[in-house]
Amino acid sequence: MDYESLRDRYSRFLSRRDEGRKPITFWDGELPSKDLICLEAGMPNEKMFPIKGIDLHLVERPFEDGDEDKVSITRYEEPVEMPIARALQYSEVRGMQPMVNFCKRIVEMINKPVYEHWDVLMSNGSSDSMFKVFETLCDESSTVLMEEFTFSPVVSNVTSTGANCVPLKMHLTTDPREQGIDVEYMEQLLDNWHEIEEYRHLNKPKLLYTIVTGQNPTGMTLSMEKRRQIYRLAQKHDLIIVEDDPYGYLTFPPYDPENPMKNVYTDTENPMSIDEYLQQRLIKSFLTLDTDARVIRLETFSKMYAPGLRLSFIIANKFIIDRLLNLSEITTRAPSGASQAIVYATVKAMATRETAYQDENDRMFYGWIRWAMKLAATYTHRRNVAFKALYETDAYKNHLFSVLEPSAGMFINVKINWPHAKPTDMKSSLDQLDKVLVNKGVKVVLGYKLAVDQKFSMDSSGFLRFTVAYASHDDQLIEGCHRIANGIQEYLGH
Repeated sequence: MDYESLRDRYSRFLSRRDEGRKPITFWDGELPSKDLICLEAGMPNEKMFPIKGIDLHLVERPFEDGDEDKVSITRYEEPVEMPIARALQYSEVRGMQPMVNFCKRIVEMINKPVYEHWDVLMSNGSSDSMFKVFETLCDESSTVLMEEFTFSPVVSNVTSTGANCVPLKMHLTTDPREQGIDVEYMEQLLDNWHEIEEYRHLNKPKLLYTIVTGQNPTGMTLSMEKRRQIYRLAQKHDLIIVEDDPYGYLTFPPYDPENPMKNVYTDTENPMSIDEYLQQRLIKSFLTLDTDARVIRLETFSKMYAPGLRLSFIIANKFIIDRLLNLSEITTRAPSGASQAIVYATVKAMATRETAYQDENDRMFYGWIRWAMKLAATYTHRRNVAFKALYETDAYKNHLFSVLEPSAGMFINVKINWPHAKPTDMKSSLDQLDKVLVNKGVKVVLGYKLAVDQKFSMDSSGFLRFTVAYASHDDQLIEGCHRIANGIQEYLGH
């Protein structure tokens, strides 16, 4: 599918605001000769910067503060592709080429699209990526499908364009074949859109937004079979799929109550190889099914490096990437050069440990994936600690709550088992429980606050979401879990 075909096929998805978005530039695009004195750009000389270098002190794995590697970003020499003189200067809006190339390498090695004309655009964190996608594709005429529970700022992103959000029912189960979007419900909804009283006044959906792996807040992951079914529905009803995957590398093996601290990532007798992680632990993206170039994938360094860097990237067909680039040209411009340089220098340092590979691109990729495995190991350990702490409480043994075991990510959901019937006012009941929990000294997120449509999902909202990510150590996480259980027990009067 060539660029003209992509433009013909996907122009109709663009918002009315995109039509008037025509960046104006004074650059002529000519490459200067070696002896040309360049006085056209308003760029300060790098010797006017108040720093000439940055030292990074790297750790071997999460929570280790032993003898660390030191990596320097210097004015001109290190890293040679992205030194201070370049990284802290005005740079390419698309992202600096070494960083773009690294992100493309990640895609090619793990989730290579099945068509040729795709590209990558660097962005300022996933929230910025989402804003640009919805701003480019949505307006008052648009309808967007999404899981009934989701990362709530996404709803604000969509509605700020004038578009409408429509929730999709979810199977909240630990069964890996069934969890996530209710595909049968989605099919019935789309097939009968104009006969459904609640929605027939809206235009038929043009986008599906989904958090595909370790879904926030539920921790659910769409199986490959469900991904195939959903992709076929997207083809049938001509939907663009916006695949958000911030947690895809943080996958969990099933929890073993007989061996609660078992961790396949750190098993010394049978250590997991990188190839096993890539082929068996990671779930393939919609990109790998995308014969029509209708998938937009969002990845981020927030969960894999640090959220304060505000660095992410978007993968899509080249026509859509160009439209997103136009928006970047007149809004955020390039992502932080300092953030790009910090990530790139770190990855290059990780590459030095991968002596089994000859090609530097391979060393960088596998060094980064080895770090991803160490993070996944840490999150798996914390998942185990939290489960063990919850399951040993009297409240759990008395069946006052159950745990919706996540398949990936950083969140655990505790489902309240109401002693008689579900409360007639779920929202009020959860608010009262929240007050008890705060008095116990623990703060969580109430299920209804993560619903796209509270009325639609209220019966399913009786859960608490908490994260295993932020606790300083195991004992703090254990204590937090015990406080949750004790609060539930107190509230339910047992």
